[in-house]
Amino acid sequence: MGKSKPRVRAKNRVDPTSKPIKPPADPELAAIREQRILPVLQDLQCSDVNKRSAAARAITNLIEDTKSRKLLLREQIVRILFEQTLTDSNLGTRTDGWGILRNLALEEDADFCVHLYRKDVLTAIQSVITTIIQTINSKDVPLMKQPKSQQQLVWNLATSVVSLLSSLCGTEEDVVEAVSRIPSLLDFLFGLLSFEPAPSELRHEVLSCMMALTEDNKDVAQQIVDSSDEFKLLLNIKDSERYESVTACGILHNIFGAMQWFDHNTPLEGTSDAILIPVLTKHMDQIQASNGANGHSQHSSPDQVLQLALEITASIASGLQEALEHGSRNEKEFEGFEDEPTGDAVDEMDADVDDEAEDGEEHDVDGDHEMNEDEIDADMALVIGDGPSEDENLGEELTLDHLIQIATPKIIVLAQQTLAASNAYGNKNHALAALNNIAWTVSSIDFSTGHLEKLKRAWISSAQSIWNDIISFVLASNTADVELASAVTSLAWAVAKSIRSTIRVEKEEQRKFMALYQASKGMSLGSQSNGAKAGGEDVVDAFQGLGVKCIGVLGTLALDPAPIALNREIGVFLITVLSSLPDLPPADAVEALNQIFDIYADKSYAFDDPVFWGDNLYKHLEELLPKVKAMAKTIDKRKFGELRARADEANLNLGRFLVYKRKERKSKADD
Repeated sequence: MGKSKPRVRAKNRVDPTSKPIKPPADPELAAIREQRILPVLQDLQCSDVNKRSAAARAITNLIEDTKSRKLLLREQIVRILFEQTLTDSNLGTRTDGWGILRNLALEEDADFCVHLYRKDVLTAIQSVITTIIQTINSKDVPLMKQPKSQQQLVWNLATSVVSLLSSLCGTEEDVVEAVSRIPSLLDFLFGLLSFEPAPSELRHEVLSCMMALTEDNKDVAQQIVDSSDEFKLLLNIKDSERYESVTACGILHNIFGAMQWFDHNTPLEGTSDAILIPVLTKHMDQIQASNGANGHSQHSSPDQVLQLALEITASIASGLQEALEHGSRNEKEFEGFEDEPTGDAVDEMDADVDDEAEDGEEHDVDGDHEMNEDEIDADMALVIGDGPSEDENLGEELTLDHLIQIATPKIIVLAQQTLAASNAYGNKNHALAALNNIAWTVSSIDFSTGHLEKLKRAWISSAQSIWNDIISFVLASNTADVELASAVTSLAWAVAKSIRSTIRVEKEEQRKFMALYQASKGMSLGSQSNGAKAGGEDVVDAFQGLGVKCIGVLGTLALDPAPIALNREIGVFLITVLSSLPDLPPADAVEALNQIFDIYADKSYAFDDPVFWGDNLYKHLEELLPKVKAMAKTIDKRKFGELRARADEANLNLGRFLVYKRKERKSKADD
């Protein structure tokens, strides 16, 4: 038998990493590729260290241009960095490689960082962290005795790695968890903070990285708390006069939140958000007083520091509200009325039961007796009430006090200044967001117990200031800025709700919100979409639309003890809005119904007889029953779960509300 010829397996095999990349079809991009991209990539991989260094610097500049950056990625710059540059024997080349990777992460979206994670960038980061720690801690060749150029390479390398870690922490949860598990990560970061010769740029990156790393991360927060030296270092930085103290406040706020440390629920005295607010407002004051001059750091502009201070303050307010709500979730769940409604409402509710049965959903409707007055009131309180007092066991007075008495007046002034300055757009929105969060937090507190009377008086004064100096100012300007209009309307809703209907509004301001509602139908805003009207695409939150916010403001202004004329105007407006069903966004309909339930909840209100009954609002609502039911049915519960649930609830509550009002009317007539 003849000898078989051995197969040369490698002869026709193509190395997938060396497969030629087709040039782009666009002539402009093809020219950029030939003239700029390919030459620097070739130099980056050559044997001459000087050429590699020059190519790295050129690539760093090219990354700033979107077209060039996309072409670099197309030419597999990441693969070249991983396989050659990051493992180069020359420290300068390695440093350049990490700088390129850092800049790509900063310019690209979060998906790029996820791609790096899947490419096992964390293993490379772990290795370079070990190298940096060994270099800084070396006793044989102390870093500070090395040439300045060599020291700078180490600082540049550390800065790039820390910045890349920050970018990775801004992506998916599993990526953050993996970053948190890097051995010696916290030792590395706190070691850099503690090393006095470390440049300010590096300190800034380290603090920013820690802030990203500690967000909603109890494991990392616990590690920092367990190391008293690390925790004390953050407290010391917080008390410094430098702008970096604001970032330290952000880290501490994340730790307090993750550990659930509140004013009277902390193992260490003075370790809650209350200690951060004076620091944050102090820096707001300094930046305003210096009129934007920056004498603290060349790496954080005053605008950036101010923005961060406002964001942290807003987060503190939001966290306080969540803590209060968590502590008050002891309401008995509403289990339905105990009797069947009568009259026209019976037919509608029976039809609801039949329809739901067809959908495979169960409803238990049994009722053998007529409800008495107390039972009706109890059921209606569950439909329109706020439940038990939010501050029965309030343990947040200090943080609340600082938010109301220290932060709010400062932010009001800042918001006024930024609204008047056309070049302060970003911080204008952040100031409004901070006030918005504070107002919503205050609105969740029941001041009727009396032990917070001083805070109540302070807030009423600030709330009226917010309305007069900010809300009225923007309303008078007739702004076409949709985002500003949405932010101010949300703020107006929160302020009005926080002190009920006692806010003093300018003449006919309610009509401006009505006009804004009508105008909102043609405005474009990401949060403006409303579930079932979104063409089948998922939406973030249908109840954050400008139209919903306008309805919320108006409904709150109409609450008792609103003047009858104002109440009538708003009541008619809400009924008119609902009359446009089915051509009405479901979220608008749900909010309008909920506001009506609140406004006309009690027969004792002065406007109940002349408006609700005198203007036939009851009859209009009764006629709306089939439209509301049909609206709820059209919402796909699989795509818009919350919207469907709230629409179903509004539909059910409308029937209950009509039964309640009819029996309430009968009871009043009997009296």
